[in-house]
Amino acid sequence: MKIFFTVVTFLLSCAIPKKSVSQNASSKDIEKLKQLEYDWLMAEFKLDTATIAPMMDEKFMGIGLTELTNKQQELDGIYENMSQRRKNGHVVDSLYLDDIHIQVYGNTAIVTFVSVTKGRIKGIPFENRRTRMYDVWIKRNGQWKAVSSQVSPIR
Repeated sequence: MKIFFTVVTFLLSCAIPKKSVSQNASSKDIEKLKQLEYDWLMAEFKLDTATIAPMMDEKFMGIGLTELTNKQQELDGIYENMSQRRKNGHVVDSLYLDDIHIQVYGNTAIVTFVSVTKGRIKGIPFENRRTRMYDVWIKRNGQWKAVSSQVSPIR
């Protein structure tokens, strides 16, 4: 009976979702990648593409529903999208990252997470708005640079 409970406990522990972090990544790199992701989103909400631009590799590729974008197109799209949201009274009051998974393969990292926001649209409050983010980063000269990104709203 003791073996049965041990096996069941092991199987249940495997089934419980956990935050995933690559074993070969330094904790400094993991924390840096988390901070970059958070800073990027906060800069978007502030219409601050000047903060985002240096985070992106020159050959950055954004993956959209109908098109691929380069670095400049992505920055223009971020500014345009966030400007329109502001005009429509869309205000984000708070943000946190959930369900973070980071895998590091040498100088390449894949980061996926869910951004969870709370705010108002034309004065009407919303909370728990969830968006899945998937980003690929490359470390060059000691700096992490985003090389690709995809964003998927969760309905």
